[in-house]
Amino acid sequence: MDERRLFSAIIILLFCISNCHLYSNSKSIRSQCPRLYEKTFRGYIPRGNLTAGIFEEIEGITKLRNCVLQCCLKDNCNVVFMNDDKCYHVSCNSNELCIPTLTMNPDTSNHVSMVLVKPTDEENWEDILSPPESSKALNREVYNILSNRNRLEDAYNDLLAEGSFNSDTESCEVGIDSTCEMNEVCVSQHPKSRGGICQCKEGYIRNDDGDCFPLLLKDVALHSGPDLLSERVLDATGNKSAPVTRQQLAVVAESKEVRLPESEATLMASVAAGDADDKYQYEWTSLHQPDGSTAVKHQNGGQLHLEKLTEGLYSFKVSVSTPTAYGETFVNVTVLPAKRINQPPNIVITPANQTIKQPNSAAVLDASSSTDDDGIVGWHWELQQGPLGYEPQLKDSPTLQLNDLTKPGNYSFKLTVTDTDKATSTETANITVLAGTDYPPEANAGEDKIIYLPHNSIMLNGNLSIDDHAITTWEWTKSADDAQKAVDMQDTRTPYLQLSNLEEGMYTFTLKVTDSANQSSTAQVHVFVKPPTNKPPVADAGQNLTISLPQTWVVLDGGNSTDDNQIMEFKWEQVEGPSTVSFERANASKTNVTGLTKGVYTFQVSVTDDNKNVASDRVTVTVNQNKNQKPTANAGDDFTVELPRSIVTLNGSNSKDDWAIVRWKWTRDENSLAIGSIAEKTDESPVLILTDVAIGKYIFNLTVYDEQGLSDTDSVTFVVKSDPKFFYLIEITIDIDAKYLTEAQYNTLKGKLALLVKDGSKLQVRSVRPEVATGKATITFYLESPEGQPIPANDVVRHLRQKLKVDATLLGFSVAKLQTAICQNNCSGHGVCDERTRRCECEAFWMHDMFKVYLRQDEDSDCSWSVLYVVLGMMCGAVIFLSVLWGTVYLCCSWCTRRRSATKPTTYKLIEDTEDLPPFRLEEIQPLGQRHGLGYSVRVALEAPRFSDSRNGHKPGRAGFSKLGRRVKI
Repeated sequence: MDERRLFSAIIILLFCISNCHLYSNSKSIRSQCPRLYEKTFRGYIPRGNLTAGIFEEIEGITKLRNCVLQCCLKDNCNVVFMNDDKCYHVSCNSNELCIPTLTMNPDTSNHVSMVLVKPTDEENWEDILSPPESSKALNREVYNILSNRNRLEDAYNDLLAEGSFNSDTESCEVGIDSTCEMNEVCVSQHPKSRGGICQCKEGYIRNDDGDCFPLLLKDVALHSGPDLLSERVLDATGNKSAPVTRQQLAVVAESKEVRLPESEATLMASVAAGDADDKYQYEWTSLHQPDGSTAVKHQNGGQLHLEKLTEGLYSFKVSVSTPTAYGETFVNVTVLPAKRINQPPNIVITPANQTIKQPNSAAVLDASSSTDDDGIVGWHWELQQGPLGYEPQLKDSPTLQLNDLTKPGNYSFKLTVTDTDKATSTETANITVLAGTDYPPEANAGEDKIIYLPHNSIMLNGNLSIDDHAITTWEWTKSADDAQKAVDMQDTRTPYLQLSNLEEGMYTFTLKVTDSANQSSTAQVHVFVKPPTNKPPVADAGQNLTISLPQTWVVLDGGNSTDDNQIMEFKWEQVEGPSTVSFERANASKTNVTGLTKGVYTFQVSVTDDNKNVASDRVTVTVNQNKNQKPTANAGDDFTVELPRSIVTLNGSNSKDDWAIVRWKWTRDENSLAIGSIAEKTDESPVLILTDVAIGKYIFNLTVYDEQGLSDTDSVTFVVKSDPKFFYLIEITIDIDAKYLTEAQYNTLKGKLALLVKDGSKLQVRSVRPEVATGKATITFYLESPEGQPIPANDVVRHLRQKLKVDATLLGFSVAKLQTAICQNNCSGHGVCDERTRRCECEAFWMHDMFKVYLRQDEDSDCSWSVLYVVLGMMCGAVIFLSVLWGTVYLCCSWCTRRRSATKPTTYKLIEDTEDLPPFRLEEIQPLGQRHGLGYSVRVALEAPRFSDSRNGHKPGRAGFSKLGRRVKI
């Protein structure tokens, strides 16, 4: 009875352990820490070590569970780190720096542990780490063990003997290598079973990703501390004894570093504090060597001599053992490349010597052909010699370009070149600048001039004077012979001389020019002033005119103007009037004046003869209003616009009135769309501005009023059509408030977005606006192919999602939403797409694809499932499930019945013999336990055939043999 109770307790204990997590009250912890990664990493430290984040020691807490609970209550606590009984809360700088990494120090691996509480962002630790460990295989194995008593006892004994359990291993079958990954072998866990687990080969270690790689480092523990399952089992049984192992030897070996051309090295290994009389056996194992290496190895006990080494890293494991002790260590040999003997740079300046002649003042020194055996890192030019006062700004570059060699003389420039090893070389280049020949200037005062009085002013032009360099001064003087003649001279120090108040006669003027070399030249020009040859013209603008509205035009005639020789030019202009008028042919003798209104106008005509004599005359036009005419409204022609243009301008300024329009009124027609805002006060002005228009037909009426209150109305119709690229627009919403998006960030985002789109396509941005619900910045754009055709929006969205799925930080901003501007989902032809939610609203008897709803949420919604088929499928599934369940129960009951029959064989006992057996009937079933304490007794009587005899318990059988009638006790 005690053994049965112990066995039942073990079953309950193992079943509980297989379903337990790290903490006893996991539900309460999960409610406080919904993103807790329920695994204790023993012997692990954060990947970034002390740089992973801020470590805060929590006083008064020595238990891991309490430390985790305290961390759950903090917003800035991401990881719990325990060093023996000291609790630390870690605020991580990033998730990557806090990923658990196996410690390389064997002295501290048994003292440290860490628990991942919550990431620094909205992700889960399961997404950040490698795929999480699953306990499904363990639960299945526990179920199988609980169903088999022999396997349960073996598993329990194995747990007590091994003392550890690694949940990272994968089950396999011994003898089939394909069940394990690379560098793994299948190791049997039970002597009587082919089932095993995959473990790393000798000389390999499993990293954090679960892959096996060569062991190159010294003293790396191959496994972390015991798993929770083995710890719980050992604690429950109270078995604290450790398996018997050999004595651990401390092996010492020193790594070597050699540099080519030296290609030999000797490694020495020894046992620290070892007994000289002990006989140690040394074994050297090569773990890694450079590709293509043909190194020769000579082993002599603890000494390993290497020859023919090549550049790279050689790693070895040395094992030392005796019949009672064992130890190992790792040692490396690093072969460095041969040292390079640095050569100073070789400077080549082209040209090394050159001569230029003024007026040229530019030269180029090119040292880009200079060479070095490794590389040139520095260039420095400096002036060695040059004319006095020459101080150039020289750039440190391979090519020196000089543009200021204006002074004749010798110039010397030194170049210093520095290579990667800080070795320098210098070289000098020379430039000789020769002075050019400076010729005196040539003065040119222009041609002689003739003027006729009354014109008494003229301008003389000396800008045709030339010099091979530059003329610095100009000087005009009047000849001494004309000292008694009056004249006013202005701008005498410029190329242009202004003369006025000239008298009849001849004047002589001299121009003197001086160049930059102080060389000068003179030239003379004569001005002849003659008496007048004709009389000025007489202008006649015609008689004053009077007209009446509605006539708004008049013809002015200046054809009666006269001159003694010839009139060369007419010019009409308005002097005054109530409005501005328009002239037709204003330079003709007759002109038509339009745009007149009520009032008095004054016009002037100017006539010019062939001697530039000018005369003028004026005429008055009076415009009366005998009868008021109503104004004529003109709202403009009908037109059509296309979105995205959202502002429309209606111009009614072409409306007219015989006097003046004093008031304008725009009204929206009853049949017009109501959407759209009128800019402030523009509905009372000639020009109406309408914003935020939508697709549809707009009708506006324009009413104009004159001073007498008469009015007229005209209508204009315009149609707003849809955006031809509406179905090609894409909207991308970035995770930044639109109020804080700067122009620099916007331009950077457009540039990165243009790089992500398909090659050859052109990005066209329509608008940047805040999202209505969140206020985040939303950019609307479309793409054009190299031929100028828009690219379908669905193709662009699919392409960008694939790019961002690989790296979500390509745009420099977190993308909150990427979708077409209008929902283009046809919902599999069985529904309509809701523009607000972008989800399909299915028709009757159709429903959403549940796999996309719960498993592939990043894909578009659809209505591809028929409700009828889903119901039929669920009914069939239920039938199949119930059939499988019934079959399983039936097989289990059959198996239990057979096992019970096999374990308790039936014994038969002859109770009585009788000649006359009664008919077959079940007379009684009574517990035999009342008499024997064993089971039940079934008394059965077999009915004899009606026309046969049964005597002495015998009756004839089917073949003529007699059968005995018996009472059977079971």
